[in-house]
Amino acid sequence: MAQQNSVYQYQEGLDNFAATQQQFDGTRENTLEQEQAGAQNTAEATQQQETDSAIYQQQNGAFNEALVQQQYGSGNEIYNVQVGTENRVTSLQSSTYGNLARTRQIGFGNEAGTVQLNGNFNDTRISQAGIGNVADTLQNTGFHLKSTTDQQGNDNTASVQQSGVDHFSAVVQQGGFNKSTVQQSGALQESELLQDGLANQAYLTQEDDGNQASSDQNGNFNQVVIRQSGAIGLGGSHRSVVSQVGTFNATAISQNGISASATVTQFGTGNSVSLSH
Repeated sequence: MAQQNSVYQYQEGLDNFAATQQQFDGTRENTLEQEQAGAQNTAEATQQQETDSAIYQQQNGAFNEALVQQQYGSGNEIYNVQVGTENRVTSLQSSTYGNLARTRQIGFGNEAGTVQLNGNFNDTRISQAGIGNVADTLQNTGFHLKSTTDQQGNDNTASVQQSGVDHFSAVVQQGGFNKSTVQQSGALQESELLQDGLANQAYLTQEDDGNQASSDQNGNFNQVVIRQSGAIGLGGSHRSVVSQVGTFNATAISQNGISASATVTQFGTGNSVSLSH
């Protein structure tokens, strides 16, 4: 028997659109709230068969779009705030338990997409401020996965894909034209990427068990490529720490096996390091 459901919608401006759906018996204590002030904003939210779920959406400005959906789970929460123009958010949580997805966008033309499927205790947090920032996060078939992305500046791109058990990913980008790509699969993977400057690039791939990677870039045009993989599926406890300060620094690390470790520190201009185990 559905109980304690509540829906609040507020629209002020021109040509705003809002769609709300809460349904199916057995849902209880759901809360759905949408607020739009401006022109031609669009917000859609759906909750189905949920327990203790909450969806909050707020859009101030023009031409903002948000689409949120929660299905077949318990204790889920989605929170979206957009302030500016032509910001886009898409969040989906399905067939999962205890998920949390939060998106906050301030500026113009920012895009954030979050998908969490078939997992437990997933957590995704995205915060973007500036122009043309893109953050994409996918967590699938995992247990207790976490992902945090913070972008401040213009035209920054962050992509995180996690599948497996007990992964953690943190991406922080400040400046412009920075690009980060994180792919983690297996178990007990941890990655931290910090980019501060202009046109920095970081690519990270971790497979199998127990890999850890940390990258810190401060300056312009720095590049980091890290790939850590287990030995024939036997797993590994790889660890990589990279810090680059300056211009045109490049680091490529590939570790394949068990219990390898690499630490690279570059300070200056035009440095390059390549390591393979």
